[in-house]
Amino acid sequence: MSASHRRITLRDIARRASCHFSTVSLALRNRPGIPSETRARIQRAADELGYRPDPLLAPLSSYRREPTGRYRATLAWVTNFPTRDGWRDVEIYREYFAAARERGQSLGFRLQEFWLREPELTPARATQILAARGIEGLIIAPQPTPAEVLTLEWERFSAVVIGYSVARPALHMVCPNQYRCMKLAMDQLLRRTYRRIGLVMLQASDDRVEHNWLAGYLVAQQQLEPANRLPPLLLERWDERKFAAWLRRHRPDALVSKCAETLPALRALGYRLPQDLGAAFLTEVKSSRETSGVNEAPLEVGAAAVDYLAGMMHRNERGIPARPRRLLIDGTWHDGRTVRAPAGP
Repeated sequence: MSASHRRITLRDIARRASCHFSTVSLALRNRPGIPSETRARIQRAADELGYRPDPLLAPLSSYRREPTGRYRATLAWVTNFPTRDGWRDVEIYREYFAAARERGQSLGFRLQEFWLREPELTPARATQILAARGIEGLIIAPQPTPAEVLTLEWERFSAVVIGYSVARPALHMVCPNQYRCMKLAMDQLLRRTYRRIGLVMLQASDDRVEHNWLAGYLVAQQQLEPANRLPPLLLERWDERKFAAWLRRHRPDALVSKCAETLPALRALGYRLPQDLGAAFLTEVKSSRETSGVNEAPLEVGAAAVDYLAGMMHRNERGIPARPRRLLIDGTWHDGRTVRAPAGP
């Protein structure tokens, strides 16, 4: 092979940058501990030589660095609720965690909970503890409220957030595709010849997903005749009187809801489902439930978060990304007993 076509190695870069080849390896992987001037000099030398990492050698290198056995590293499941286990009160969050832990184990990672509201835990101290545990990969769990701002020394970590509830920093995100989930629910109801389809939801639920639930509903409403288009009922908190008044005023023949109170309220008001009214529910975590609706595929979301994070760590991508990406997972329809059968195949 001619010199002009010879593959550029780390030792070539080391000679150009006047340093040890192990330093080159660390600098090109953006590992902490390398002075910024040294890192810049090495990366400049690599560019001048035309160095390109070999994607076929990367897995071999990773294998060689891996200790005996399956274990590779520990990932952190980062929570921020007022109490340590507050996130466990939400069933879909438990599903995310279980799936992330299982996928992590299959890839050789251990998933460890890390609570950001530990007493006297500052961002600097949190970063220090994570680093001391050798944790470089973070899965940021859904936050207790929308638009949370989290502070860590992000340049030290690869991080992926589940859901929309972190406003800053803007990290890569894995999330159910709520817009398409809503469209799926509406399409399924239309297949069952429902025509006056309403939406009942807490405003906070829609706020948490950047209004993707509402956007899907409003777009789907355009498929209906103008006389059949219904305004959504968005509540600050559950209010059965407002719900009953909305039903009387708009006379839906079906509705989509994310409120747990909807089904018992309908029965208390004397509605028979699906004879009098069809009802489809969002975030149907367990497909064995009686209710019809959309399963947001939380197991796939949790597993995808680990897959994406593992890829980032393999590529040595750390810090806040210049262009955050969103990986959206479609949901599936569950045919329970609260809507009638489709009109056709």
